[in-house]
Amino acid sequence: MKRVFSIIAGALLLAVLAVAANSWWSGRASRKVVASGTLEARNISVGSKVGGRVTQVLVREGDHVDAGQLLVTFDGAELAAELKQARGRLGQARAMLKKAERGSRSEDIAQARAASAADGVAPGYRVQEVQQAQSDLKRAQADALNAEQNFDRINTLFQQGIAARQTLDDAQARLDAAHAQVQSLQNAVAAAEGRLRAARAEQQKVESGNRIEDIDAARADVLLAEGQAAQAEARWAEREVRSPASAVVEVLDLRPGDLLPANAPVARLLEADQLYAIVYVPQNEVGGRINVGQHAQVRVDAFPGQTFSATVEQIRQQAEFLPRNVQTADERQHQVFGIKLRVENPDHKLRAGIQTDVTFLEGK
Repeated sequence: MKRVFSIIAGALLLAVLAVAANSWWSGRASRKVVASGTLEARNISVGSKVGGRVTQVLVREGDHVDAGQLLVTFDGAELAAELKQARGRLGQARAMLKKAERGSRSEDIAQARAASAADGVAPGYRVQEVQQAQSDLKRAQADALNAEQNFDRINTLFQQGIAARQTLDDAQARLDAAHAQVQSLQNAVAAAEGRLRAARAEQQKVESGNRIEDIDAARADVLLAEGQAAQAEARWAEREVRSPASAVVEVLDLRPGDLLPANAPVARLLEADQLYAIVYVPQNEVGGRINVGQHAQVRVDAFPGQTFSATVEQIRQQAEFLPRNVQTADERQHQVFGIKLRVENPDHKLRAGIQTDVTFLEGK
């Protein structure tokens, strides 16, 4: 009988323990994780790559600015001149490439053929020059032959004592002049033939068009000019400092006339739509209960009774210890993980630096 009673008592005790354990786990599972932290915002330092003299300051500290809104302008006279020169070089390079690709004009080909054509109907003027020089040379050679024959006759008569010395000297002078004329016209024929060869080479060059190497060089010039124009346009755009995102102007201490070097910060902005809360959660609360993408509610003292939505964006991989030197299992309960949440701030009520309480919601 006592044995039966002991068995019944043991069963009742196990049942009570089971109910108590289930109640404890249910209460623990339903408990929401709450942590405190600070709101932070992304800082943006804006400036100009070229700098210069400030001409306009269009916003003040504390102003809310939209993405792309103009903040500060610099004097752009020199940049405008550089851009104009770069565009001019680009236009010239493109024109030279177009000329090289099209080849010679019909007028140039006609002009080259007019100089060197050798057909019987319309010989080129260089051909006519050669023909004229050759004709003059033949006439000079005939005059020289006649002068030689005349000199030989007078010399015979002089030897016989019939012709005077003066007559012989005159015949010798005419012979020397005739030889000189022949030599001069021979040089003229050689020069005319050289000009004719040059004209024919020019005709062949014009009719064949530009070499592929010349066209490639023209294309390279265009590519170089395009790069210089793009660089000038980028520098031209740097005369204006614009906000890269929707933000609040935190620091801006400039006046028209101030001179700033290149790459100097002009203003510091806080992204009003990019607020984050950084909180620290004990390690036993992180495992399986908080995940990236999980939703949470944020409360601040400035707006009691109002909640703001947030989403877990990052769970840091390395834990931090409070205190730093952890020796026992009990002390490991103070080990925490940093949690980063993005906080929605559509009405721009929240500001960076204020304290906040974060309640993590179950599920995502």
